[in-house]
Amino acid sequence: MQEHENQTGSSAEEPRVRVMSEDEARDYQGVTIEEHKDGSGQRVEDAQDRYGSADGLHGSGIRIHTFGTANSMNWLTKAALVVGGAAVVAFLVFVALPVLLAAAGIGVAAWLLLRFFRG
Repeated sequence: MQEHENQTGSSAEEPRVRVMSEDEARDYQGVTIEEHKDGSGQRVEDAQDRYGSADGLHGSGIRIHTFGTANSMNWLTKAALVVGGAAVVAFLVFVALPVLLAAAGIGVAAWLLLRFFRG
């Protein structure tokens, strides 16, 4: 391993690095360092994110997942979508609707009582 001097003047060991395989590079989610030579033949290293951007302004890191046709989804994904849809419908029917109806009933009762006592 090589040693280099850091800013405080003391030396520190440089960690071992190696080039990733194609599979590792494709599956890796973090920031990588790409190496190339500039015009003078010196090695230049750019820190790049997985979208190839070195400045952080491009590639916001937002991933967009799209669902294909029903034939391309496996059974577990289909089951999760059905269960999720059923949970949303159950929440709307058994929680949201009764709360809204109760609030509307209280509002109507208050309006009738005010109308009766005032008028």
